Amino acid sequence: MTKNQFSRRDFFKLGAVGAAGAAAAGLAGCAPAADKAAAGSDAAGAADASAEGAVSTNDVVIKLGDTLPKWSFMVPPAPIPEDEITETIENDIIVVGAGMSGLTTAVAAAEQGGKVTLFSASSAPISRGGSNFARNSKVMEELKVEPFAPSPFYYHEMRAASFAVDQAKWMKGYNNSEEAMNWMIDIANEAGLQVILERDNNFDLGPHYAHAFSTLGDSSMVSTGQQGAVEALEKKALEYGVQIIYDMKAEQLIREGDNAGRVTGVVASHTDGTEGYTLFNGTYIVLATGDYSTDKEMLACYCPEALQYVGFEQTETDYNTSFQMGGIYGGDGQKMGLWAGAAWQHAEAAPMYQGGWGGGHEPCGFHWGLNVNARTERYQREDVSAPYTAHYLLSQPDNIAYGIWTKNYPQTIIDRGQEWFLFGSDYTLPPKTAEEMIAIWDAGVEEGAYWKADTLDELADQLGLDAAKLKDVVARYNELCKKGVDEDFYKDPTYLVEIEETGPYYAAKNTCTFMTIMGGLRTSVNMEVCDENDEPIPGLFNVGCMVGDMYANEYNFAIPGNSYGINCLTFGYMLGHDLAAGKFE
Repeated sequence: MTKNQFSRRDFFKLGAVGAAGAAAAGLAGCAPAADKAAAGSDAAGAADASAEGAVSTNDVVIKLGDTLPKWSFMVPPAPIPEDEITETIENDIIVVGAGMSGLTTAVAAAEQGGKVTLFSASSAPISRGGSNFARNSKVMEELKVEPFAPSPFYYHEMRAASFAVDQAKWMKGYNNSEEAMNWMIDIANEAGLQVILERDNNFDLGPHYAHAFSTLGDSSMVSTGQQGAVEALEKKALEYGVQIIYDMKAEQLIREGDNAGRVTGVVASHTDGTEGYTLFNGTYIVLATGDYSTDKEMLACYCPEALQYVGFEQTETDYNTSFQMGGIYGGDGQKMGLWAGAAWQHAEAAPMYQGGWGGGHEPCGFHWGLNVNARTERYQREDVSAPYTAHYLLSQPDNIAYGIWTKNYPQTIIDRGQEWFLFGSDYTLPPKTAEEMIAIWDAGVEEGAYWKADTLDELADQLGLDAAKLKDVVARYNELCKKGVDEDFYKDPTYLVEIEETGPYYAAKNTCTFMTIMGGLRTSVNMEVCDENDEPIPGLFNVGCMVGDMYANEYNFAIPGNSYGINCLTFGYMLGHDLAAGKFE
């Protein structure tokens, strides 16, 4: 068994009460809490009348009427004793987390006169990605890029999410994103950053409305340039008098009235090993603590398919990590919210998968020519955005595939009206030529990123594929290309480009890589954390990727930078202003 696999026995160790806890929560779909889990037990029992009122799940028997145990992360820890709290800090607004969402909220509140304390488990401001969506901005106006119209594109995106997303949040984010982005552009420019527009997707897939922050004058730092943005926000926060404390990890929320009243504070520990706890008291508590993708039990509960991509072993969270694959944070804010009576979001989990985009001419697309899986079979229509294609690889052998093409591919695509851009390309830069792409691939071959062979037999040998089957697949694909109709999968004929009879032949591996999970606590359109009755919990808010019901099924990059631009920037900006104005008193 590899380190990224886990056994049935391991799985049953997850629950707080052993096998019964894990199996019970699994049967109940794990959401949102104990009462719904109990309902799940009734449904499970009714499904097997032959068991005389009981359902057996491996070694576990659940009887009708049983109240099912919770997962361990749902069980509140004992309150931290008052005599272990060595310091108390009070302010009107307490923000937990120094990423894009937390810092945006703090700055937006402080500029409107709000008194803000921000603390974070990290040792400095930190970003974990890049690209920021807005419907329009002063940068777009300078480039004469038309504002993004939501219809019909939003309809298609909501349909892809089974209409399980909160449409009110989507439209609030859309309507206010221009104001928030222009505000952020001013802060970035003042800090010496250039704000550029990325060339992200073909308009058939999605809009070119992702802004990037650059110290280099281009978007080569699409995954790291966001760090400049959070540092600019930190500088502005300090100018406005925000109290910022690092190396302080939130542990528990304080809620009055035996979890029935107002949230008034949060207890935090020192990550540097200093003994004792600090109590932060405030009128408003804002959680901006990120995702839950490195807590294996939470993944097993809410998104079990992602477990194999982060490994079973629980690892300690690195709060200073930047952009990385395989999970980021451990759900600190989500857990604290659940312990304080918050409900889980209505929508199913939305994992963020990314793929090996080798050979692709669309930044969010795999190679759109011929693709074969590890069984040397063509298995899908290839003209699909990379996250969806990556997700589909979960059902393919070894979760990999190979894009295959010859030198005629890029020029043929260009001749058919499709420009060739790489991920994060500056909007003002020209598309790549066929010669430039071939040079990139040849250099990649030298670096081990691509394969190149003179014959299909040699290519099959390099990839570990069946040579005879590969030649048959190529022959069939070429037959379809000549017809101009993909009778096997009905792909857009624009991307039906023959594999030449003579080499060289190129190949790239397509993979599925897990990055993070979007969502968490149930959240109102005003960023209030809500209970099971969808009623706001007084005094408690969240922003950023942990906002509930913004995404469902999968985060697919069709609107590049949607999370950073809406969940973090726009919602943080609006919440900060609302808190400073006393909207929730």
